[in-house]
Amino acid sequence: MSQMNVPLIFNTFPGFKAVDFKDYPSEGFAILLLEGRPERTRFCFRCGLELRELRKTYWLKLQHLRVMGLQVEVHLERECRYCEGCKKTRAEHLSFECEDSPHVTEDLAWYLSRLTEMTAVMAVSRLESIDKNLCYRIDKRILRRLLQGYKIPKITRISVDEVYARGPKQLEEGETRDDLFLTVIVDSTTRKVIWVSQSRRKEALDAFFKLIGSEACKKIEVVACDQHEGYSASVREFCKNATIVWDRFHLVQNFNEALNNDRKEELTRQGIPEEEQKLLKGRNRFIFMKRAYERTEKEKSVIDEIAKLNHKILQMEIIKERFHQVFLCKNEDDAAVVMAEIYQWSWDCRAKNVWKWIAGIRFEQRFLNYFLHPVTTAVSEGFNHVIKNLKRQGCGYRDMVYFALKILQKAGYLNSRYAFPKGFHFMQAEEKVRQGAPKLGSQRLRLAKSRKNSTNQILEK
Repeated sequence: MSQMNVPLIFNTFPGFKAVDFKDYPSEGFAILLLEGRPERTRFCFRCGLELRELRKTYWLKLQHLRVMGLQVEVHLERECRYCEGCKKTRAEHLSFECEDSPHVTEDLAWYLSRLTEMTAVMAVSRLESIDKNLCYRIDKRILRRLLQGYKIPKITRISVDEVYARGPKQLEEGETRDDLFLTVIVDSTTRKVIWVSQSRRKEALDAFFKLIGSEACKKIEVVACDQHEGYSASVREFCKNATIVWDRFHLVQNFNEALNNDRKEELTRQGIPEEEQKLLKGRNRFIFMKRAYERTEKEKSVIDEIAKLNHKILQMEIIKERFHQVFLCKNEDDAAVVMAEIYQWSWDCRAKNVWKWIAGIRFEQRFLNYFLHPVTTAVSEGFNHVIKNLKRQGCGYRDMVYFALKILQKAGYLNSRYAFPKGFHFMQAEEKVRQGAPKLGSQRLRLAKSRKNSTNQILEK
């Protein structure tokens, strides 16, 4: 009797063999028919124990990976047998069946997760004609599974920054504005996101340091962060040997904010001519925040014109350019001299907001540490752009745990490029586990649940 020649690619279903394959190119799909091997051992899909006498069978249809551009449907007859552990009739466990849906194979599920590394879940669902909620559940489950084996690399220099994750309307009872953010920790050496914590409180960074352990904390030498006091307090508590460096980007941002407040006060000053008002407001307000070499010829002419009319604006322009020169100093003594000049100049021209801000940081050691360790959170700020694009692609995220996992997937190591060793095949590994000890099915189930609960607790913290 002649046998059907089925492509070798379809002989990857443990316990079953491919007996027929029919393709329909005009309709864009193909059907693969499987037949169960009589010598296979049937396990309960619920508790993992070996099933006993046969009770009934039913036909199951699974969507599989595309082949030659055709959408493949896998058809097989699934057995239902009596389970002594559950004391009822149960369907047999299929290692190639997706945990999130009985109509998708696990190989297709991992392929979907791979696609979500490059595009949004909505686009993947349209591409593979699969429900978007199912794609979301598949991607989240696989990312959680990858997180169970995730190991934070050895680190010596890190940068810590927060990213805006939720809107004020999403605040739940008992939460504050700090809970609208995510804390992103980046390895400054490898330039990869290594962890994401909920909120921007001190406890968010505490959870990361507790996760890596005291020995790893001792090896951290430099931590770059903004002027948020919670981050500094956490570093002082857990990383005794680390030097805290205030980030240059945030310092310049705060300085520009103080400078802009002085510009607003000058704009509202009584008796200011209407010509000056036009030059100080509208689109021109952004010109004052730029460096001199970044301005266009038209913007330079506006600055020259307002400088002739308003002497205080001219003085503030000189103060701003002098402040940017601070970060070119080779040591903290030279920086202290420049900061003293800016302090005195802002006092003389009555720029009280700039003067107050300079007075608050000029003797701060975390500011002076920049001249010992010139590190910044520039990498973190770059990832903030990546995270914003990620949020834009997904049209926002309601599930903050999933959002944190996606950040680790897009900007860190929680993806197919780094998560698996070479030659690893998920289906083969899963089948080896199932063939190991059928009597320990319930124990494996409890262990899997405990790992899942521990993962949820870590992410929610």
